[in-house]
Amino acid sequence: MTGDPMGRGLIADQLRSSLAAAVGLPATDADSIGMLIDAGELGIALETLCTQIYEYDIEVDGPQRSRLEALGMALSVPVAYLLGDPWAAPPDQKGPR
Repeated sequence: MTGDPMGRGLIADQLRSSLAAAVGLPATDADSIGMLIDAGELGIALETLCTQIYEYDIEVDGPQRSRLEALGMALSVPVAYLLGDPWAAPPDQKGPR
């Protein structure tokens, strides 16, 4: 049992959908993230996708952000922080005081 309520297959499908929605992501990055998903490295794939969305300043609409945040919760990935949210706490920190 993985402990994630979504199930790994659904998570992988949602990651692929999020990857497809990241319009403007270079093909080499998309291919690398796709390979991580195929290899079952879902957390690393999500971290990489969010980092590249931030680095390439790719626009993320509300539903897409919600999907990424739900994936982050399922995989224990700090999505808001990786997307550059100034109020999000970095990993292993409690947030603004």
